[in-house]
Amino acid sequence: MILLIMVLTIVIDQFRTRKGEVEKMKTMKRFTVMLCACLLLIAGCGNHDANDVKENADKEKEVVQQTVAGNKAASAAAYPRTITHLSGKTIVEAKPLKIATPYISFVDYMAVLDTYPIAGQGIEIIERNFPSLSKQIAGKGIQDLGMETNLEKLLAVQPDLIIAADDMKEQYERLSQIAPTVIFPQAGEWRETLKQIAEVIGEEEKAEQVLAEFDRKSAEYKEKLAFRQYESVLFTMYSDKEMFVMWNDGRFDPFYKGLGLKPVEAAQANGQITLESLAALNPDHLFVINNWQKPIQGGVREAMKISKVWNSMNAVKNNRVYELADPSLPGPMALAKIDGIEEIMQAMGKKDQ
Repeated sequence: MILLIMVLTIVIDQFRTRKGEVEKMKTMKRFTVMLCACLLLIAGCGNHDANDVKENADKEKEVVQQTVAGNKAASAAAYPRTITHLSGKTIVEAKPLKIATPYISFVDYMAVLDTYPIAGQGIEIIERNFPSLSKQIAGKGIQDLGMETNLEKLLAVQPDLIIAADDMKEQYERLSQIAPTVIFPQAGEWRETLKQIAEVIGEEEKAEQVLAEFDRKSAEYKEKLAFRQYESVLFTMYSDKEMFVMWNDGRFDPFYKGLGLKPVEAAQANGQITLESLAALNPDHLFVINNWQKPIQGGVREAMKISKVWNSMNAVKNNRVYELADPSLPGPMALAKIDGIEEIMQAMGKKDQ
């Protein structure tokens, strides 16, 4: 367009300075020829630009498709791979598609990696008592192997890989006769276990994404909960007859350290403690985790509302007792940690408490 204006200006100037009809006619002819040439040039540029845009879009689409295909090909090309585990080494010939896990917690890890076993331990228990994981596996058609793993059922599903825990180390040879088997710790550090399972099933990239997002959220929530840094926090589970369960093995470190929560310094018990012992610890914030094996009717706060000992605690007086419906928080599960930081943030994030 700029070129066209320049040409028109030149031609008009020439037209004005010419004298005589002959010169005018000659100039008009030149003008017409130049105008047509410019129009053709502009049209050509327009078509060329449109073609360039379409070509670039096609190339970008092709790059994305090639990247996705490349990632899948790379994952497939990474097999066979040798996995070192608690019972030795196992060669996994190809990316497994039919995975069985006779350990309930590994169902959780696989769900976090957006991969679901064809058979797993305790599926019925999960569906009745573990709300978060139950939602994750809903509609996935996972065969229940029972809590005491039924090897006949395991054989019937014809898995191409078995991911078991160290409680089945003695049955490793029998499991290996059904399918290639790897054995990982029952209660290993959750991040490490997630990576181990991801390596076996070819989902290492997914595991890194999950952990990176967990770290990002932890850092964000830690900053938001900084105003609670001097208020003590305690996690417990109601057992029975005014007894509570405590842990001192670091299973709540992702929350204490990751979210900057202050632990109760005197809380060293590992196992059951009495209500009186709990009251003596006197936390500012108390998380009471649902005991799916011994649920308390109406919840702990309702059951304890007339107890003088219970009502003497700071957390009770200030309405800072939080009952968690999902019992998986203290367990060795990845989803428990991922959901846990959300529940803690929701419970403690309000400044008016």
